[in-house]
Amino acid sequence: MISDHLQTEFRGARFLLVPGHFGYIGGAERQSLILAASLLNQIDCRVDVLGWGGPDGIFAEALRDIGIEPVIFPWEFEARGLRRAVNAFRLARFIRSTLRPDYILPFVTYHCKVIGSIWRWTGARFTWWNQRDEGRYLHGTKTEHRLMRSLPAIVSNSWEGRDFLVQKFSLPNDRVRVINNGVEIPEDVGPSNWRPRLGIADNDILFTMTANLSTFKDHLTLLRAFAKVRESGIGKRCRLVLAGRQDETTQQIKALAFELGLCGTLFLPGVVPMNEIGSLLQATDVVVHSSIKEGCPNSALEAMAHGRCVLGTEISGMRQALGDEAADLYLAPPGDSDRLAKLMRQMAEDPARRTAAGQANCNRVRSEFSVEKMTHAVLQTILDNRIR
Repeated sequence: MISDHLQTEFRGARFLLVPGHFGYIGGAERQSLILAASLLNQIDCRVDVLGWGGPDGIFAEALRDIGIEPVIFPWEFEARGLRRAVNAFRLARFIRSTLRPDYILPFVTYHCKVIGSIWRWTGARFTWWNQRDEGRYLHGTKTEHRLMRSLPAIVSNSWEGRDFLVQKFSLPNDRVRVINNGVEIPEDVGPSNWRPRLGIADNDILFTMTANLSTFKDHLTLLRAFAKVRESGIGKRCRLVLAGRQDETTQQIKALAFELGLCGTLFLPGVVPMNEIGSLLQATDVVVHSSIKEGCPNSALEAMAHGRCVLGTEISGMRQALGDEAADLYLAPPGDSDRLAKLMRQMAEDPARRTAAGQANCNRVRSEFSVEKMTHAVLQTILDNRIR
């Protein structure tokens, strides 16, 4: 629960969340939805959510499910020069006259730049820089440097994002506050139908990675590790699902899978709707998250919340998620398919260890990544840095 002190401080406040488009739900949209619901449930306040494009889509529907009608502004992404300045002025005037927020919370780099440039014209008392990745699309421009030094607060959901900002913009270490993602502990999702849908037997051992098939991930190392697992005795019962949007590395993944002889044991179902992720995880024995570099991955945290054993690569985001003790046991160096294969084989052979690791993961989410803890940290950050 949020403390009485914070509830009193923010009673009647107006929050404006700016996550982006309403057509899809990525990590930023998911976190903004969780925060919006938490604020509505725990604080007597108003929450608006601003985005660009049309009013329809799965994120818009999810907002309506919690009682928030999406607010649309026709932002012109291609505007340049004077036209862009006029567009920014129109947005500031719209926010000030229509929404009248006390606190504006953008959720990705682009929207942090937009809101950070206009927030003082909106009448708001606070905004922040919200770093949701490991440093993509930041180039060290004059505008970025100015915002890093002038905005009331800078937050990141990962150690990796914090360290990037500190180094890139020569910031003091205490300038960036890390706020862990809020992760909901799921209710019982009931029996899963994913194994019969994919033709996977009940006694097969299913490894799953949920991440878009893009250059930001490292599915190829996982494929090589899985091929090594398949060579072992237990490996004959192992199957692998790579769930996610089939982006630029899809053909490379398919070609390597064919070369490694994984046809019939590898499944690429594409994007899994948010309301089916829990069912897929329920059918999974071990979740693997191989990546070379990124922030604290939502997909790993969701798997932990479902009580799944999680393996991955030794990057700061995965260590942040699992904690030092589990990270030392269950993470392999990036690109090391031999070590990853050894971990996968060990977990395939030891169901009791899988269960124990999954329970420990769920307990860690409850203690370090709870929605209440995240909401409290957000409110405390605002309280510490808002304009008086």
